Amino acid sequence: MSRRRGGDLARFYTVTEPRRHPRGHTVYKVTARIVSRKNPEDVQEVTIVVWKRYSDFKKLHKDLWQIHKNLCRHTELFPPFAKAIVFGRFDETVIEERRQCAEDLLQFSANIPALYNSKQLEEFFKEGRLSRPFLWPVMDSGP
Repeated sequence: MSRRRGGDLARFYTVTEPRRHPRGHTVYKVTARIVSRKNPEDVQEVTIVVWKRYSDFKKLHKDLWQIHKNLCRHTELFPPFAKAIVFGRFDETVIEERRQCAEDLLQFSANIPALYNSKQLEEFFKEGRLSRPFLWPVMDSGP
């Protein structure tokens, strides 16, 4: 990624495609899109995709909440997170609540530099698949 200031970049997150993992837990597809604020069509757009489970989001929520608390930004309400439950965790309404809470957390973090630049968020996306738009090779028009 280019060395632009964090404020020059816009971050967009989606949490989609909840599915049952072979080991029995639910995983969610998390997509992060990072684009230039000045030129949204910039070819430097970066997309990162990871698959995460509820416990990963719960840990991230706790870590980002602590950072936010230390910023003393009391005018902003930190987004709540779905409570852990043992029975009914595969119920569609529970899965959707968790998905929405996870997406709300990521969208909230997209607007606060201390959160979107945190090592905790970086670790969360660390093992993700990184992609950039395809760039056609420049052909040499030589002899």
